[in-house]
Amino acid sequence: MVLLAAGLTLLNSCRKEPEPVIYNDYVVPYEIVEETFRLGARSTATFSNKSIITRTIKLPPRTVYWAYWMGAGPEPVDALAKVVLPAAASKLTKDPFVAYAWGLLSALNLTETGKLNADLFFMTSDQTDKFSFTNSDFQYFIAKPQTKNIHDKYIDILDTPMDQDRTITMGLRNQNYTSGVDVKMKVWAFVVKPL
Repeated sequence: MVLLAAGLTLLNSCRKEPEPVIYNDYVVPYEIVEETFRLGARSTATFSNKSIITRTIKLPPRTVYWAYWMGAGPEPVDALAKVVLPAAASKLTKDPFVAYAWGLLSALNLTETGKLNADLFFMTSDQTDKFSFTNSDFQYFIAKPQTKNIHDKYIDILDTPMDQDRTITMGLRNQNYTSGVDVKMKVWAFVVKPL
């Protein structure tokens, strides 16, 4: 079986950017997470843990690759909604992110207009209890600290540390002391259809 996955993108990696994935009608998108999270101000972290959120991502069987997108604040979400899909792509999906991750769009052409930010980390479940504002000992394998722009990377599941049950823990964190932020997350797996 030919894997359509692209290479793992690490913060300090010198590896090439992933090659575009080509549409294949044997590989279908499967929604894992598509949700908006409210992250409170860090000043409330001692009273409430809502400045830090963790969520488990479970990849379905026959996942070839998975992709994620994050928008902090309303600007990137609005920009994504305004992307016009070509007619051929719109017959397969209405979501520009899914079209892009599926290889139906060469680029999302989104600009960095966001004024808000958040930290994003992916980790294995044994690192979750170390995920905090002060502990830097946890081992993460993707980090986008204080990000204002949109994430649109492919992750190769063969190189991704995950738990034995094919789960990955996602951690979101708001470093801002005075204001909260809404973070939109999309995580979709691309799965081979059963025969």
